[in-house]
Amino acid sequence: MKKWILGLFLVLCACSWRTPNSTFYMMNSDGLEPVSNRKISVSVARIKVPDLLDRSQIVVYEKNDGEVKIDEFNRWGEAFPEVLQATVTNDLMAYLPNAFIKRTYFDSGNLDYSVNIEINQMAAYVGDKVVLSAWWNIANASGRVVKRSQEKFEVPMSGNTMEDVVKAQNAAVHQLSKAIAEQLKRL
Repeated sequence: MKKWILGLFLVLCACSWRTPNSTFYMMNSDGLEPVSNRKISVSVARIKVPDLLDRSQIVVYEKNDGEVKIDEFNRWGEAFPEVLQATVTNDLMAYLPNAFIKRTYFDSGNLDYSVNIEINQMAAYVGDKVVLSAWWNIANASGRVVKRSQEKFEVPMSGNTMEDVVKAQNAAVHQLSKAIAEQLKRL
């Protein structure tokens, strides 16, 4: 009888335990002002990120102790490199509205320029700031690099929720995209 009651208790506990629902996020390119009306064609290659960020879970840091947290229940709608590539592509379309901007994975075709980005750091310190550090270059149609740069952006967070983290990361990516658009308009 005791085993039966214990078994029933375990079954009831298992039925009542439930994991939290996951929340999925994407970045957006809303409200960006054009920087040029230049008509050019540009490909944006898949963005390289550190292994820690190459996942769909959102990664955050505790600002005081440097602890890294990989949030299982707050995730990107795609793997983070694809989210970044889509956002930079959409940002460049907003900053350069007369340009043809395309995401590419292997060959950029016969486009005027290709943009390659490598993220060194995308650190979200909850309740404090986001730090984005990246190397990027622009190559012409023959593959010759015509501009390269290293950028670092810090965006303060307005709060300590996951939505605040995503908004600050989104704003940092906008700043990176704008720096690239400013160079594209000069080429």
